[in-house]
Amino acid sequence: MALPIKKEKLNRAFFLLSIIIIIVLAVLLFQKRFGLYFKKPPFSLKLIRIVGSADNLKGPAGVAFGRRNNIYVVDSGNSRIVKFNIKGGYIRQWGIEGKATGEFMVPLFAAAYGNPERIYIVDSGNSRIQVFKPDGNFVSEFGISKNPRRMLLQPTFVGFAYDKIYAANSGSDDIMIYLKNGQFYERKGSSSVQGGSAAANAAPENPANGGSPHNSAGNAGKSSNNGAGGSNSGGKVAGGSGSAAGSQTSATSQAVSPVIFKKPVSIAFSKKYIYISDYKLSKILVYNRQFDYIGSIGTPGQAGYQLYHPVGIVYKSGYLYVANYGRSLLTVFKLDNGYNVIKTYNFGTPGTGRDNFNHESNISISLNGEYLAVADTNNNRILIYRIFGAK
Repeated sequence: MALPIKKEKLNRAFFLLSIIIIIVLAVLLFQKRFGLYFKKPPFSLKLIRIVGSADNLKGPAGVAFGRRNNIYVVDSGNSRIVKFNIKGGYIRQWGIEGKATGEFMVPLFAAAYGNPERIYIVDSGNSRIQVFKPDGNFVSEFGISKNPRRMLLQPTFVGFAYDKIYAANSGSDDIMIYLKNGQFYERKGSSSVQGGSAAANAAPENPANGGSPHNSAGNAGKSSNNGAGGSNSGGKVAGGSGSAAGSQTSATSQAVSPVIFKKPVSIAFSKKYIYISDYKLSKILVYNRQFDYIGSIGTPGQAGYQLYHPVGIVYKSGYLYVANYGRSLLTVFKLDNGYNVIKTYNFGTPGTGRDNFNHESNISISLNGEYLAVADTNNNRILIYRIFGAK
């Protein structure tokens, strides 16, 4: 009886081995045939919607995603804020031209923040920041002060990081920092910013003449555009990519003189770094959280991946998105360690068509990181993109 039992055990072992081999082969075949479904898609942007074309927008300079992907548009030329849903449906509007609370003079930027959510509007012409509920009811304002050192002057940005509020104080070429309640905390300018990088990374002044990003609402300063961006096909914006020689930056230990802001217009934040878009320098300046200068991203110019009068910037998941205003295209830097550029992309081309930009001012990314909104200022519209391959 021993032989039959032994034979039965062998048969069972062979059967189990056969099942394992079949499973392994099936998995290998599945991966070979369907492996593309498991690969991370290449980084790209796809235009899915144009917002505001039928709502008489005039020079929209700012756009911000709120909760539920609602979109707040700073309609600068009409001195109002217009709220849309992600599908482009109109929800409400508020504001008129003026100096009283709830009124605006050349508003340039919006940010949604907090719980409960509050909408912060950069009222540049009145040199203040106003705070509203999502329904447009006024809450508070800050930035106005009798102390010249604490007052805003033609601000262009407001953002939130490290339990503070940051404002790009473009009229004074510095950065203002506030507590969450709007109380003044600190001012960072040429006299207070510390050096901390190699001299080669110090940002030289752009020889091009550059004023503020917007001479007046809906009448942004024009500039020539040399060097095409990516080609467009089927609504999907194709962008070129490369190592972006001359656009990389890295931190070193050699000290330099403090960097002099020429026209700081926008700020982005990662966990470790602060990125400041300087309109006249045509560079993105990089600082650590203590405001020590680390280096710069991008080189001034109008070809390849160069920057020319950049305005709005956003950092998300290792990518730095830049509204390359002077060239009417979107430039995206893929970063390593928060400051080293490892790849660069250009999206869009100058023009007035569906897939073109005409001096886009500011950008915003939804909380879930799926959507990018671009304030296409001189085309009087907001462009909504899906982001692929950035997670």
